[in-house]
Amino acid sequence: MTKIAILADLHGNMPAIEKVLADLKTRQIERVFCLGDLASGPLWPRETIELLMQQDWTYVRGNHDRKLVEEHAPEKLGESDAYAYKRLNMQHLDCLATLPSTLEIEDTFFLCHGSPAKDTTYLLETIENGRVRLSTPEEIKPKVISIRVPLLLCGHSHTPRVVTLENGLTIINPGSVGLPAYEDASDGYFVVECGSPHARYAVIENKEDGWKTESVLIPYDHELAASQAHKNNRPDYEIGLRTGYMRGEKIPIFG
Repeated sequence: MTKIAILADLHGNMPAIEKVLADLKTRQIERVFCLGDLASGPLWPRETIELLMQQDWTYVRGNHDRKLVEEHAPEKLGESDAYAYKRLNMQHLDCLATLPSTLEIEDTFFLCHGSPAKDTTYLLETIENGRVRLSTPEEIKPKVISIRVPLLLCGHSHTPRVVTLENGLTIINPGSVGLPAYEDASDGYFVVECGSPHARYAVIENKEDGWKTESVLIPYDHELAASQAHKNNRPDYEIGLRTGYMRGEKIPIFG
């Protein structure tokens, strides 16, 4: 029996990460796959990277991890990345630089952040009418045409989903540990909302009749995280962390 935790989109949210770590210890988890976007955001980037460096996990990098490594001029970064960059040292950035963009493991798992080809692509979602919706199989298939393993694990949309295509490929997005709602202006203006402030991750377990998937929602001190966002003048993060919804001014988080 193999029991694996899948984490993604931590975004420097230390109270959420610490609660998830505590929950993992109660579940006899054998391995942890972490799908990137580790530190970016107005919360606790340095503390997050230092904690994650102590974990024996398997990582791929997210689009924000990549930006922190590739762009060495904070003024050219978006607000969330710039905040993190100014608080990380070279050891932290070197750690992020070692992370692969994708990873195939044991002819069973394919790990990526967005899609196999691009870390900023929503794999299971389509942007429509200012929101994301579940993509149709016809929309998903071209993005996974190269995949030859049974399980694909992705993040990026912060939205928990499990999709199985007709060829048997199962795609799992665990949702976000650190940010349950956000605004984005990268492709027009749209919002992603999960509807509650929980930290989210997934557990998969290899059973006799196939892989069992559990979506886990963990309560934590989200008011502490929202207060940190408020302290750092990020009302967009603050409302998302506090409610799991986005309201008010259209201020893109990932500018």
